[in-house]
Amino acid sequence: MTRRNRAKSSSLFLLELILAILFFSMASAVCVQLFVKSHLLSRDAWELNTAVTEVSSAAELIHVSDDIPSAASLLKAEYPESEVSGGSGIEIYYNEDFQSCKKKDAVYCLSTRFTEDESMLNGELKMNKLKDGSVIYSLDISHHLQRRYSNGNE
Repeated sequence: MTRRNRAKSSSLFLLELILAILFFSMASAVCVQLFVKSHLLSRDAWELNTAVTEVSSAAELIHVSDDIPSAASLLKAEYPESEVSGGSGIEIYYNEDFQSCKKKDAVYCLSTRFTEDESMLNGELKMNKLKDGSVIYSLDISHHLQRRYSNGNE
């Protein structure tokens, strides 16, 4: 009789152990998913924050310009590896750490487009991921162009 009780208690203990292992494996799978999601959200927030900083820096350069050529030359001077695109814009390329780089090493691209309306310089700035073309951050700016007078002229 004692043998039978041992067999029942052993199988019950084994079943309890299997259920405990199953519970902890499911809990660990959920925790791993939470950690992965947290990492992805952190990476996206870092990307957005850095994109906002870079776009704002370019916008500040445009705000001190007098016309489209001076805006393009200021951006080209600050980012020597940038490329002129379409005559009225500049494309600035960044690597995975948001360091300015050449197009072949780029992961991100800051595209700028300029237009002039009367005494306003308008700009459209977009930070894109080159891999999938998604826009991380976009900013439209308008800058009033001051009328400059030289000595002796009106």
